Amino acid sequence: MKRDYFFVEEKTHGNRLKFLFFLIIGIIIILALGIVFWNFIYLTLTNNSAYKSVYSSIIELTSVGLFYTGFFGGLFFLPIPQELFFYMGLFKGNNIFFSILLIMAGYLLAQFVNYYLGSKLGKLILPIVSKKTVYKSRRVINKYGSFGIFIFNLFPLPAPMITFALGLVRYNIYRLFFYTFLGSLIKYIALFLLFYLTR
Repeated sequence: MKRDYFFVEEKTHGNRLKFLFFLIIGIIIILALGIVFWNFIYLTLTNNSAYKSVYSSIIELTSVGLFYTGFFGGLFFLPIPQELFFYMGLFKGNNIFFSILLIMAGYLLAQFVNYYLGSKLGKLILPIVSKKTVYKSRRVINKYGSFGIFIFNLFPLPAPMITFALGLVRYNIYRLFFYTFLGSLIKYIALFLLFYLTR
């Protein structure tokens, strides 16, 4: 039977510092490699027709571009104002049904990626946090989590960061996606009504 919980082992202060040091060194090496290969990657992408197609659909605010905007903007490390793209796309005459469907499909897919990354990186991040802090955070999340998820997705707040953090503590994925879906759907319907009433 699969367990829905795990225990956080308390590390000594010295072990936490060693772990943090090696984590920082690893991040610096990855960033350095990224900078070294950035020019090569950039040239490859800009000469790629698939990249150009995705880029132009986002810039032209098409309904399909909203899927990409929802996905890339929904990743916790890429803050993109999806609501603004959605609203501007309505001025372009995009179909409201397809616009909401595609931006939410991209956004929910990104939330799955955020949750997955959080759950996998939890084993790396949690050892440097005190056990008391972890369990206190879990109690708060279990008490107010559903309302917080709903509010963060209803308003233009950093909800992807919340999803990543909830992945770290293995929050109930069904509850997470239900309130993420509900908050996002209400938000985009409200944006459409605002657009319709101010035309």
